[in-house]
Amino acid sequence: MKVEIKKIGILNVIFSVFPVAVFVIMLISGILGMFSPDVTFNLSFLMNMIMSAIINTLLFLVYTVFFLLAYNILCGIGIRGVSVVLEDKE
Repeated sequence: MKVEIKKIGILNVIFSVFPVAVFVIMLISGILGMFSPDVTFNLSFLMNMIMSAIINTLLFLVYTVFFLLAYNILCGIGIRGVSVVLEDKE
């Protein structure tokens, strides 16, 4: 069965597990920065890492919202959306 995605709910994306997953990925990237040879681990580094993860998550979510708005507008004016082929599970 072929399904075309015409509209993606922005609030459904924002209030789902998506922001948490993005935050975890940003936090992991901050933890990997801890292995740099010029890093001294202290409380200010830890707080900086967490704040950087929060800011990067918010920026990524803003980019995602703009992308979803553009996608919904383009699908609304008649441009084809993303097609997905689904198979029945037996």
